[in-house]
Formats: sequence, C-alpha cells, structure tokens
Amino acid sequence: MVICVTGKIATGKSTVSQFFAQRGFEYINVDKLGHIAFEMNKENIKQTFGTCDRKEIAKIVFADPQKLKLLESIVHPTMMRLLKDELETRKGKDIVIEAAIKRRLGIDCCDITITVVCDKKVIKERLKERYDEDLVEEILERQSDIEPEGIVIENNSSLEELQSQLEKIYQQIKAKG
Repeated sequence: MVICVTGKIATGKSTVSQFFAQRGFEYINVDKLGHIAFEMNKENIKQTFGTCDRKEIAKIVFADPQKLKLLESIVHPTMMRLLKDELETRKGKDIVIEAAIKRRLGIDCCDITITVVCDKKVIKERLKERYDEDLVEEILERQSDIEPEGIVIENNSSLEELQSQLEKIYQQIKAKG
C-alpha cells in the first residue's frame, strides 16, 4: 500500500508521515528528493538564476511565479526519476510518501492520499521563528494549488488530537486490509 501525505507548509505533513513510518511503512520524503535533485542540477540552476545558493533561489522563485515554474522545469523531472527509483527499491512494501506538491509533480502511485490542513494563522505561528511574514505569504501564495484531496485531516490543535485522528484512520486502513 502506498499512502501519500500532502498539504501546505507547516500543516503537519511530517508528523503524519512519521506516524505511519513508526507503524512499519517505508518513508519517502519528496522534499529530500528535491534537495538531491537541486544538487544534481546545480550547474544548470546557476546558469539560469546566477546563483545556486538555495536561500537566494528561494527568495527569487517565491517572489516570481514564472521563475518558480522555471526552477520546477529543471528539478521536477529529476525528482520524479528519483521517486520512481525509491519506489522500485521498496516494491511490495507499505510506503508513505510525504509530498507537499503531489499534484503539481503528477505523483499518481498513491492508493490513499491524506491531506493535512490547518488555518493560515496557525501556519504563520508555526513558521514565525523560521521565516519573515512576507516570505510566508509568498510561499502560501505559490502553494495555492495544493487543494485538499482524499482523507482530509485538520491539524489546528494539539499533537494528541492529531495522533487520535491518525489512530482512527490507521485502524480503518488496516481493517480494509
């Protein structure tokens, strides 16, 4: 079984994914594949954007939708190749894939999709130590295509509440078998 966990930044995708990993699912983080794909395409990125510093690239692409599309055209094909390889090596096992931009990447190997959602103010609160508010707004704007699909989990409250929701979902998945 392949479960895909999707959602916007700071909604709790990693926590949800780790819940399943702790129950024996093999874990694939598409963000990590993106970092590898970035490194593999560093020269092309530097030629295209004048830098290959990830923080600088983030500022450039989150401020301009066309530049984001350009970066994606460079790294997404590599990410999908890496994902395909990861899936191939885990064939026949239960897998959880954490992929914020599942739909944008065209990931279609999921038996179940779980979308983690939360209020914008909760996202901003979770990110206030990491990013300034303007960057958070830009990131959320660029993630506007991340729409709820499959099983939707609202994660606005405590970790205990999230765990309780996940336990119910896990039991339903196990029962279906």
